[in-house]
Amino acid sequence: MNKLSSENLNLLPNPSELQKICKSISALESIICPEWEYRYYSYQKDWSKTEEFCEMRNGQGDQMLITFSEKGTCINGFAHESEMNGWKNNSQQEISNGIIDELPKEFNEFIFGEPVKSIGTTFCIWQTEKDKNWKIGKIDLPKDEYKDGSSDLLHLLDGKPLTYKNWAEEYYEENFEENELKLELVEKIYNGTIITKELVLEINPELDDFEQLKSDLDEIGYEHKI
Repeated sequence: MNKLSSENLNLLPNPSELQKICKSISALESIICPEWEYRYYSYQKDWSKTEEFCEMRNGQGDQMLITFSEKGTCINGFAHESEMNGWKNNSQQEISNGIIDELPKEFNEFIFGEPVKSIGTTFCIWQTEKDKNWKIGKIDLPKDEYKDGSSDLLHLLDGKPLTYKNWAEEYYEENFEENELKLELVEKIYNGTIITKELVLEINPELDDFEQLKSDLDEIGYEHKI
């Protein structure tokens, strides 16, 4: 069975759907894990005047950054255990491994600027506003199973609520020791249901700082009535 990765980009939702998924996951994270520093996903709708920004970090050295703008969408992934680790994008002259061969100039500021510059890159995926499909560079992938780490880091972006439910119950195990994360609640968030206090408490009965949650959801740009 094929897994979503830089080798199976047909499984990656289109940019518009991907943006919705990133916001939905980030909204779920803000409810399940009130402490921002321990969240897996976060989203900033006002990252800059022209860009929205999603970040994934697993606390073990892996990160994925996604920029959404009118020019297109670009995904930068860094998997520290990948053999691709070590490529540094300090300047275009130092590029190797083909990771960003043919990268459109629209994404140069994102890929060559901070924080991507300091984090590093083991895979890069992009789609400009004129493209019909996701693209990558002419990559010579490592022969090991882990390759560029994209199958691990892109895992939650398949658009399937069940994927998130299964992952969250394992990652946030302590939160769901007594109650499972109900699939229908995850589906509501994925479908863009307006978040209310009642819905929040169905997902996380222990949450009590609704002012912080309101701020988090405003930052994400997810509609709510908190």
